[in-house]
Amino acid sequence: MPATRRQARSTRPIAFGLALVCAGLALGSLAAWDHRTWTLVRNTLVLSGATCAIGLPLGTLMAWLVTRTDLPGRRAAIVLFGAMLFVPLYVQSAGWQAGFGLQGWCTMIFRAPVWLEGWSGAIWVHAMAALPWIVLIVGAGLVQVEPELEEQALLDATAFQTFRRVTLPSARGAIVLAGLWVAIVTAGEMTVTDLFMVRTYAEEIYTLLAVGPQPDDPPLGIGGGLVLAVLLVTAGLLVVLRLVPGDRPISVRRRVVFSLGGLRKPSACLAALVLLLAVGVPLASLCYQAGVTVTQIDADRVRSWSPAKCLTLVATSGHRYAGELRWSLTIGALAATAATGAAIVLAWVAQAGRMTAAPVLLAAAVSLALPGPMVGLLVIGLMNRPEVPPLLYLYDQSIAAPVVALWMRGLGPATLILWHAFRTIPRAMLDGAAIDGAGPMAQLAWIAIPCRLRALALAWIVAFALALGDLAASILVVPPGVTTLSIRIFNLLHYGVEDQVAGICLALVALFGLVAAAVAWLAGARKGRGRGSGVL
Repeated sequence: MPATRRQARSTRPIAFGLALVCAGLALGSLAAWDHRTWTLVRNTLVLSGATCAIGLPLGTLMAWLVTRTDLPGRRAAIVLFGAMLFVPLYVQSAGWQAGFGLQGWCTMIFRAPVWLEGWSGAIWVHAMAALPWIVLIVGAGLVQVEPELEEQALLDATAFQTFRRVTLPSARGAIVLAGLWVAIVTAGEMTVTDLFMVRTYAEEIYTLLAVGPQPDDPPLGIGGGLVLAVLLVTAGLLVVLRLVPGDRPISVRRRVVFSLGGLRKPSACLAALVLLLAVGVPLASLCYQAGVTVTQIDADRVRSWSPAKCLTLVATSGHRYAGELRWSLTIGALAATAATGAAIVLAWVAQAGRMTAAPVLLAAAVSLALPGPMVGLLVIGLMNRPEVPPLLYLYDQSIAAPVVALWMRGLGPATLILWHAFRTIPRAMLDGAAIDGAGPMAQLAWIAIPCRLRALALAWIVAFALALGDLAASILVVPPGVTTLSIRIFNLLHYGVEDQVAGICLALVALFGLVAAAVAWLAGARKGRGRGSGVL
C-alpha cells in the first residue's frame, strides 16, 4: 500500500480518539449548568438545527442539479454560488433586512408585517447564507463518486436506481460533513442573532463584553461555554477527518452526467427560483435601498427609486469609508499572511506521518469550530495582562490583537488547503531529494513550496476573505481608534442608516466577486462536460 494511503488511513483512529476525549469532557461538566446556561445552549442548538433543516435538503438538491445533471445554466449557477461564499454574513443580513426588515421595501411599500424578525429572521438568514456552503461541500462529494461504479450499475439498472443506490450513498459522508459545517458556523456567529435579538451563547458573550453584565441577569458561567466549545471542536474534528486527504484514488475518467429528460425545464425553473431567492432578492433589496428617495408632498411622504442615487452611493462608498477599508485591508492582509505561513509548517508536518498529524488535526479543528466571540475572549485573556507591559502595549496601542484573532480564524482552512496540496506532490520526487541529502525543511523550501505556489495563493486569498468578512472575533479586540469595515456596517445596521449600508454592501459584493473570480482561477477547476448516461 502506498505511504500516502497508509498515512491517511492512520489519521482516522487518532481523530476519533480525540473526538471521544472531547465528548467525555463535555459530558463531565453538564452538572455545572444553571438555567441561563441551559437556555443559551439550547437556543444555540435549536438555531443550528433549524438552519440545517432548511438549508441541507435544498442545498443537496441544488448540488446534485448543478454538478451531476444536464441542467441548463449549471455553470453560471456554480459561479453565483461560489461568489456568495465570500460575501460576509453581515452583508447578507443587510440585504434581507433591506427587503423584509422593519425598514425594508416590502414592509414600507405594501404595509406588510415584518417578515424577518426574531427567530424567523435569524433562522432564514443563516439558512440562506449556508446554502452556498452546502452546495459546495455536497457537490464536491457527488463529483468524487467513482464513475466506474456508476457505469457498472447502469448496465443493470436505470439512471434513477443508479443515483439512489450508488451515487447518493457514496456522497452520504459529504452531506453529513455539510450539516456539521453549517451547525458549527451557525453556532459560532453572533452577527445575525444580535441583529434579530435572539440570545445564543456566542451572542451573549459578545453582549456581556460589549455592554457589561445586566443587574437582573445571573452570572454567565464558563461551564456552558466550555461544553459548547468542546462539542463544536468535536464536530470540527469530524469535519477535519472528512477533509483530510483520503486513501481513495482519484479517477481520471469523466464523471457520469445524468440526463433530466422531461424534468429538465421544471428543474431549470426550480434552480432559477432558488438562485433568485438566495442571490437575487438580497442584492435587489440592497440596490433598491441604496437608491430610495423620500419626497415630502403636502402631508404625505412619497418613496421613489433613483438609479442615479444608487450608482452614486456605491461609487462614493469607497471614499466615504476609506479609513475603515484601509484598516480592514491591513489587518486582513497581516492575518492572512501569518495564517498562511503557519499553515505551511502545519501542513508539511501533518503529511509526514500519523503521530505528527494528530496535533495538526486538533489545531485545525479548534480553528474551524471555536466560536468567534470565544476567540476574541481568548485573545483578551492572552494579551490584556497589565503584569506583562509589552503584551499590554500590543493589546492597547497596536492592531496585534485583531490580527491574532483573525489569524486563528484563518489557520484551519489554510492548513487543510495546503495539506491537500502537499499530499499531491509525487513521493518519488521527495524521496530522490532525501537520497541527495535534503532534509525535511530543505524539501519544503526547494520542492514543496515552488511546486504549489497556486495552492499557497489560494490559501492566502481564502484566509484574507475570511478576515475581511469576520465580525464576531474582531469586534471584541480592536484597539481604540481603529474601526474596520465590518464593525462600521454592523453599527450602521443598528443605527438604521439604510441607504449608506446598502451602498457600501453593494461595493463589498463587487469586491468579493473579484476575490471569488481569483479563487476560481487559482483552483483551476476542470473544464469539459461529461457524457450523459440515461434519463431519470
